Amino acid sequence: MTQKKRLLGLLSLLLALALSMMLAACGTKTGEETEGAEDTQVEEPAQEETVEEPVMEVVKAIEEIDTEDMNDLPLQIESITLFEDGTLRIVPVEDLLKNAETNNELVDGAIYPFEDSGKVKDVFLVRFGNGGYRTIICLMDDGSLSAMSAKELIEDHITVIWDNLTGRDTYVSVEERLAEDSDAYGVVGITEDGEEIDLDFSLDF
Repeated sequence: MTQKKRLLGLLSLLLALALSMMLAACGTKTGEETEGAEDTQVEEPAQEETVEEPVMEVVKAIEEIDTEDMNDLPLQIESITLFEDGTLRIVPVEDLLKNAETNNELVDGAIYPFEDSGKVKDVFLVRFGNGGYRTIICLMDDGSLSAMSAKELIEDHITVIWDNLTGRDTYVSVEERLAEDSDAYGVVGITEDGEEIDLDFSLDF
């Protein structure tokens, strides 16, 4: 009886030992599988946040510049846009566009001829004389006037800018005037004191 108990005890011990070894083996295998699964996981690249630039507000836009029913000489300009930061954007067409491309002046289909003159506060498209000539005059942020040469624009299809017309920096506006006794146009610059300065001679480059 005593020997039988010993055999049963030894058998129970062997069974317990075998069971513990099986559990240990299962645990190791499961751990290896888990570790292998972790190793095979591909980390997704972090998505870069896109920062949208604020849309610049349009202060003034001039369109329908060259029309079929006009008596003025074509400027080959589709539109003129003034933005709140003082940037003046001009969209050229035909020969003006080709020359802008040749001279590397084109940026996103537009030119910025007053960029070196400073910030533009207001822009005016005016007639002067009686030959169908027009030009673009800009009131700058410092109160001076800058103008585009009508001769180079119309005849040569290039942009030439003349800054600081009349040498004054007290202008607040520009107006086109039709002479009462002829079909000629004149242009005046209006100062902050209400004085009207004739700009015709300054525009005849």
